[in-house]
Amino acid sequence: MSMSRFITLWTHPDHAPEPVMEDKLAAAEGVLKARLPSDYREAILEFGLPRPTIALLDTICDRNLDLDDVSDFFSPQDIVAHTEDWRDLGLPEELIAFANDCMGNLFCFAANPSNNSEQPVFLWDHDDKSVETVAPSFTRWIENYCSLSAH
Repeated sequence: MSMSRFITLWTHPDHAPEPVMEDKLAAAEGVLKARLPSDYREAILEFGLPRPTIALLDTICDRNLDLDDVSDFFSPQDIVAHTEDWRDLGLPEELIAFANDCMGNLFCFAANPSNNSEQPVFLWDHDDKSVETVAPSFTRWIENYCSLSAH
């Protein structure tokens, strides 16, 4: 699976991914009245939340790639907190934040998608409040990073 490769490439072996429990994820979905995409749910429930190292950002910058880094994956509690806090500051109501980049911009899913198995990943820029689709699904988004190789 792509998440396994992402963890191998972009995390430090001494810093294991943070485990995610189904009940905590379901509770976050309940608070937000939304269901997160199945490919995302399966990946984080099986592998946990990776803690990317600076190597990912360095690789993107060194190669001058048109790819936003992922710096932090949010725990279920943080999904709720970041989504609710940023909505007060302009995050569209229809988005749910699940990760951020090094600049604090948010990677998001649609809150009420038409299809739960494949949902696009959006990047919300907190400076100009723009929303950009960065991948057609969570799996494809993770695969973008897996297609890079570490230094």
